[in-house]
Amino acid sequence: MPLARFHDFAHLTPSIWNRMGWLDQVPRAGELYIGGLHALYQKADLFKEKKITHIVSVIDFDVYTTGTFKQYKSLFIDLVDDPNENLLEHFARTNAFIGDALTGGGAVFVHCAMGKSRSATIVCAYLMWKYNITPEKALAQLCEGRPVCGPNPGFMEQLDVFYEMLQAGDKPKADQIYRKWLEGRFIGTYTDWEKREQIRKAKAKL
Repeated sequence: MPLARFHDFAHLTPSIWNRMGWLDQVPRAGELYIGGLHALYQKADLFKEKKITHIVSVIDFDVYTTGTFKQYKSLFIDLVDDPNENLLEHFARTNAFIGDALTGGGAVFVHCAMGKSRSATIVCAYLMWKYNITPEKALAQLCEGRPVCGPNPGFMEQLDVFYEMLQAGDKPKADQIYRKWLEGRFIGTYTDWEKREQIRKAKAKL
C-alpha cells in the first residue's frame, strides 16, 4: 500500500476499528461484501474463503496497475472522499457491475480506503436500485452488517437525488433530474456541508 494512504487510518480510535471487519457482508443482499483497502492487501485468505470474484474500488489511486489483483474482475472509480465529488455519475455503472456479478453467481467486494464513506455510498446506491428503498433504509440495512458506514454529507445528498431519479418513472425524466442537480449543485467547505446535512436530517424527520 502506498505510504500516503496510511493517513486515512491514523485518526481511527480502537472503538471504531472494532466496528470494522475485514470483509463485512451486506445483510439480505446476497454475496455482497464491503471493507477497506487493508483487506485487499492483507487478507487474501478471506477473499478465497468468501469466493470473491469481483471488486469495486472507489479510491484515488489505481490499485490494479501492478497486476497484483488480476485474478478478480474489477471496476475502478478514481475519486477522493470529498463531498464535492460527483459519485452519482458512476451509480449506473457500479449498479450494473454489482448486479451482473451477483446474478452470475459471483461474490463482490466493494472498498474505499476505510470502507466507510465512498464504498458505503456505492453499496447504498445498489440497494436502492435493487430493492426500491430510500437512502435511509439502504444505509440502515448496510449498517446492520458494518455499523461504521456513513457516507459524507455530499454523497448523502447525491443518494437523495438518485432516489428521485429512481422514482421518476422513465430515463428522460431521471436524466432531467440529474442535469438539474448537476447545474445547480452546491460546492462548499466541509463545514458548509455539515450544516446542509443537519438541515437534510431535520427535513427527513418531518
